[in-house]
Amino acid sequence: MLSVRFLFRAAITRTVEVHAVRPLSSRPTFFKPTIPLPLSAETLPKFTFPAQTHTVAQVSTQLAALLASQQSVTLHGWIDKKPLKISKNLVFGEIRDINGELNQFLCKNNAVVAQLRRETRMEDAVCITGTVQRRRAKLSESTEGSSWDLVVTGYQTLNRAAETAAQLDSCRGKPELIPPQYRYLQLRLPFYQRALKARAAASYAARAELTAHGFTEVETPLLFKSTPEGAREFLVPTRKHDQFYALPQSPQQYKQLLMASGVHRYFQIAKCFRDEDLRADRQPEFTQIDLEMAFAGAHDVQRAVEKLVARVWRDVRALRFYVPVGDFQMTAHQEGTPFPQLTYNDALAKYGIDKPDLRSSLTFDNLSRYATVKNVPEEFTVFEVCVLRQAFDASQKCVFDKTLNDPLQYKARQPRVIPIKSATDATSWTSAFSEIVEFKPEMIAELHEKLRLQPGDIIAGSTRAEVSYENPTPLGRFRQIAIAAYPEKWQREIVARDDLPAIGNESDKVSHLEIFVACWVVNFPLFSPIDGDVTNGYPAYLYDQFCSTHHPFTMAHPDDYSLLATDPLRVRGEHYDLVVNGVELGGGSRRVHDSELQRYIFQEILRIENPDRLFGHLLHALSLGCPPHAGLAIGFDRMCAMLIGSSSIRDVVAFPKTMAGGDAVVGSPATVSDAVLKHYHVSKSKA
Repeated sequence: MLSVRFLFRAAITRTVEVHAVRPLSSRPTFFKPTIPLPLSAETLPKFTFPAQTHTVAQVSTQLAALLASQQSVTLHGWIDKKPLKISKNLVFGEIRDINGELNQFLCKNNAVVAQLRRETRMEDAVCITGTVQRRRAKLSESTEGSSWDLVVTGYQTLNRAAETAAQLDSCRGKPELIPPQYRYLQLRLPFYQRALKARAAASYAARAELTAHGFTEVETPLLFKSTPEGAREFLVPTRKHDQFYALPQSPQQYKQLLMASGVHRYFQIAKCFRDEDLRADRQPEFTQIDLEMAFAGAHDVQRAVEKLVARVWRDVRALRFYVPVGDFQMTAHQEGTPFPQLTYNDALAKYGIDKPDLRSSLTFDNLSRYATVKNVPEEFTVFEVCVLRQAFDASQKCVFDKTLNDPLQYKARQPRVIPIKSATDATSWTSAFSEIVEFKPEMIAELHEKLRLQPGDIIAGSTRAEVSYENPTPLGRFRQIAIAAYPEKWQREIVARDDLPAIGNESDKVSHLEIFVACWVVNFPLFSPIDGDVTNGYPAYLYDQFCSTHHPFTMAHPDDYSLLATDPLRVRGEHYDLVVNGVELGGGSRRVHDSELQRYIFQEILRIENPDRLFGHLLHALSLGCPPHAGLAIGFDRMCAMLIGSSSIRDVVAFPKTMAGGDAVVGSPATVSDAVLKHYHVSKSKA
């Protein structure tokens, strides 16, 4: 009796025989290319080349051994400078390797010289093989042992660059002038290669630190739902009528759901999306290090974040943080000790902004005791000044940075800026403010003694509200401009300490570019009034309508809890911002984990109609034993820009959007045909 397996195999065999495939040679062909196939003799060699043996840096490190052995070296990279003919049989050129490092090569081989002169273009992708020799002293001032040339024995062009690359060579000195559609050429430059590697190193350090402290990396969905969280959202239509996803502005609600799910410590390096006006430190899609801790409060999160950023700074830049000491000094931060805290009200009073740059010792003097404001809205009762000591040489023509007095630098109104050119000015400056304040005559002498102005000083003054929702205030913006205009003036003095272990090649002398001063800003208002109209530069507010200062999930300060029922604007929130060098590096809060309190905030204070429709998923999760939790998000792009010393996050994002919100490399956003939109129940309106 035949087995089933035999019968099955026989059936397959018969099937194959019956349906024999027609030989390829006898098939009719309908393929008719419209352009010729590139010649194989010119194309295929590009795909076969020697493996790289070294980078430029590795050759420099191993120079003595390579000189002695005359071992063959192969470099991969791009032509950085078109080869220069020195004589009939000698050509010099420059290669930029895979790490963006430059080195000179020279060629004496007649056949290769002819090839270089005939074919080579800037930005050609090349493979160069040769031996190493020391560069002759007259060709270089480099130190002994670090200057060498590659004597070419083999040269292969792996891909020729179009003429456009050479035409853009003049932009190298100012790479920001390279048209955005050629971002990939810009990224080849050493600065951008280092920037991308610093970003990768920061990501690695952050993951390593958080994982070591028991955090679990969890990815949350990018297709979310539309909820009112502040900024405009990006909506994603679906093929279901009137049904849209929204891209998340942050993983805030999902991470709170994870806390309800029993995830004790969560983190992810998350993509977020906000449809808002762009600037140097803002992109429509951005990355943040997002974390949350269950059974925890603000203290727990702050300590975890301090360890995280200290690890990143140490691993990526071999630098430590500094912390302020009083108003005029700073000292190196000892890891394991908390960063100092500054309340929101103190920050506004002393620095005019909730993210002060504490490298500077500039503070404000409240002169309300010496003067009465006039001709301003009634809540703007504070008159304050900022003095820039010895900002210019009074013995010369008075010259100070014009940006201090440029109206375009200020959002609505600007402070009065008065240079003290002489001893007379030092006592008559008060008259310049006569339109907004009236000084008390009996206190003028005491005022002059308090300020002690000298020729060469600059005094700026403005008014603000006692509880200020202007952020920055006019004088706070003045302080920002002054710090940028005079980066090495009015710096805090460094108080040395010898009880800290050295980091990397740390020296006693620290450049101001390597100083990172950190603090926590706390006790923000939980709610703010809705903005009204601006009149003569003064903002007005609708004090009967509230919005969340940060987001609606932040817990109220326990001491202010009862005010939620009577005066929400007086309630402080348990929010905390990590501020470094005048940049809000990250922000977080203790969350509301009580569903009834969260519903009260949604419904009674923020007046969100039917909060269960928008936030029912969260409210229900909170009601099922969700533990207390707190968290924070660090702006990862912003942090990486700070690490490389850039003010623009575009420098650390591989393919950033333009100021118009587009990606010039791929041409997005792009139009979509009506036929496609019809599937999504979307139609175009007339422009």
